[in-house]
Amino acid sequence: MEKLLQWSIANSQGDKEAMARAGQPDPKLLQQLFGGGGPDDPTLMKESMAVIMNPEVDLETKLVAFDNFEMLIENLDNANNIENLKLWEPLLDVLVQTKDEELRAAALSIIGTAVQNNLDSQNNFMKYDNGLRSLIEIASDKTKPLDVRTKAFYALSNLIRNHKDISEKFFKLNGLDCIAPVLSDNTAKPKLKMRAIALLTAYLSSVKIDENIISVLRKDGVIESTIECLSDESNLNIIDRVLSFLSHLISSGIKFNEQELHKLNEGYKHIEPLKDRLNEDDYLAVKYVL
Repeated sequence: MEKLLQWSIANSQGDKEAMARAGQPDPKLLQQLFGGGGPDDPTLMKESMAVIMNPEVDLETKLVAFDNFEMLIENLDNANNIENLKLWEPLLDVLVQTKDEELRAAALSIIGTAVQNNLDSQNNFMKYDNGLRSLIEIASDKTKPLDVRTKAFYALSNLIRNHKDISEKFFKLNGLDCIAPVLSDNTAKPKLKMRAIALLTAYLSSVKIDENIISVLRKDGVIESTIECLSDESNLNIIDRVLSFLSHLISSGIKFNEQELHKLNEGYKHIEPLKDRLNEDDYLAVKYVL
């Protein structure tokens, strides 16, 4: 260690003669000194998953392993390594088979983080049968805890965002059906409603909005329940997201029907006192059609 210290001082001073006298440091010692002696990220990912899948490990330890795994896959390369290390399958096993909702929520959070703005991971996830269907079913299940459903919506939003093919599969699996019940539920927490609107926005930003899609949104009650949020909500974030969604429809050339316009008028009476605290462009864009 003393030799390493002498070399380091000489190196920082640019003293080539002193560096020559000290000689080259031991690479292993350098690695230890600068924290490079531990396992690499892929190894840590595999070790974390082994802990998660071990039936003898207690819940708290598994949740810590999930936290460690998620921190690792915030790195894009590590997220893509989930496929290379064959870790999607055990992760999906936890998602579907676990009886512990905390573990299910942790698995959903990892899925959402891994596929966020990551085309490779989006495609990798879709290689596994029923992965998308499972996310939709969990998001739709009113018996699931708030944290689980919220993270299911988070995972779905990130999975379909900016991906036309996955968005179309989401549509064919009736994924839009999980949105309206949340928005029309007066007991639903604001966080869940915001995630539902985020999913709706992610879908619409990934496909061409046409009359067929609008027809389905009307049939499923999505447009009506979204508009009704303007009358029922005092949460500014939710109101802003609703206005953004409606403005998106308007900019796509969609015309509201008579019933929708009536509900919009009622909603605007409710939010008018809040207008100075809302997104001005969206507020005016929607008001213009009234």
